[in-house]
Amino acid sequence: MENIDHAVHIGELIAVSKVFQLNPFQMITLLEKDEMEVFENKDSFLEKYGKKETYDELEDWCELNNGKIFTKTR
Repeated sequence: MENIDHAVHIGELIAVSKVFQLNPFQMITLLEKDEMEVFENKDSFLEKYGKKETYDELEDWCELNNGKIFTKTR
């Protein structure tokens, strides 16, 4: 992911890092390697993954109260 600083605020990284049990540095590394994704809203997430009961291609995902969705791929 290019320009991580334009897509993700440090507060978001800290909040999500607790969910994924990673530190912010690990999260940035995963974002750079495209092993973690950030979606601006639920519509863009659903556009890529569809609406399902479970998402087998994802290890985990988290939706923030501002609408952003973070995903960690398998």
